[in-house]
Amino acid sequence: MHYNKSRRSVAHIHPFNPNKEHTMELNRMKIGAAIAARRKEKGLTQEQLAARLGVSAPAVSKWETDTSYPDITLLCPLARALGTSVDALLQFEETLSDEEVVRQVNQLLETAMRQQPDGWQAAERQLEELLHQYPSCTALQYNAVASYDALTMFFPAAGEEVRTRWRARKRQLLEQVRESGNAAYWQTATIGLAVLELTDGDAETGAALLRQLPERVGDPTGAWAQYYLKTGQPGKALETIQKQLYKLISQAQSLLATMMDPKLLPEPERQRAVCEVYGALARAFDFPDMSAGLAMELCLQEGQPDEAAACFARYVEVLTGPPAFPRADIFAPGVTAKHPESAQASHRELRRLLLDEIRQEEKYRSLMDHPVFAQALTRLENSI
Repeated sequence: MHYNKSRRSVAHIHPFNPNKEHTMELNRMKIGAAIAARRKEKGLTQEQLAARLGVSAPAVSKWETDTSYPDITLLCPLARALGTSVDALLQFEETLSDEEVVRQVNQLLETAMRQQPDGWQAAERQLEELLHQYPSCTALQYNAVASYDALTMFFPAAGEEVRTRWRARKRQLLEQVRESGNAAYWQTATIGLAVLELTDGDAETGAALLRQLPERVGDPTGAWAQYYLKTGQPGKALETIQKQLYKLISQAQSLLATMMDPKLLPEPERQRAVCEVYGALARAFDFPDMSAGLAMELCLQEGQPDEAAACFARYVEVLTGPPAFPRADIFAPGVTAKHPESAQASHRELRRLLLDEIRQEEKYRSLMDHPVFAQALTRLENSI
């Protein structure tokens, strides 16, 4: 599985240089958020932290809001109390570029999937080591959330206790991303937290988070493309457009699949129309066409076992065939393509999840004796 971020970023180190006032001011502006984030990670109240340092709670509050800053003699005790270093507290640390974050996250996930059924343990350990090594890397924190989503999907046997831990860690990471103030990630982190609340928390809290989002957000893709063209970078302009197009097609597929829920569209003919559009969109751009799986569910709802079995056979054919890659005449390879090994691993895990669902869900019992369904099920089993 690959998790990609197109936001531009450069790996950098903030050196301590007392002769450059703007550098000191930049880091001083960040220390409040760093103190607050690490205090919450340690489970300390402002009063508890103040007591450990021999200062007042209002003093800690002023530090966290950047109204004032800790005395230099308190930096070492403050770092110890927060379980970090002075360098990390002052943001004098190396961070990772977005490209390096994606590379390292993809690498640990690919390794995990090759080590079924317990590969999640090494992946979780490596991910937490990275987060500890780069505590201020917002791109890493954001991609770590997606990593825990992938582990949840591909390692259901890890157990409910582990999945509960991962959900808690996701929430903590998303809150850190929001608190970082990084505009490139704030909105998606807010949506992520809202989804967590709506899924297994408080619906009103989720709605309150969603209301923090701007109602209308313009798409700067066209403007960036114009800039790159004007500055003699047509390749960069094309890449910017391709990445946004890939993202929008993926979002459209997700929304169309969600619309197939009978609670949203109870009319079967409208569900069929959505399913047809999903397939047409996938085929137009050579995206993975999972419309046969959606059609199978619709046929089951309508009590059409022959049609459901045929759809299942087509779905298995897609999952056991070579992975689909977006059209090379529209998308550059570097924009969307996964490594063949990673794509194969993703398909294998999808097949395993489908097989588990078929075996466990009561609604498929009536199809087990259907010859077309049984033949496709055997093909699915043999592919894992």
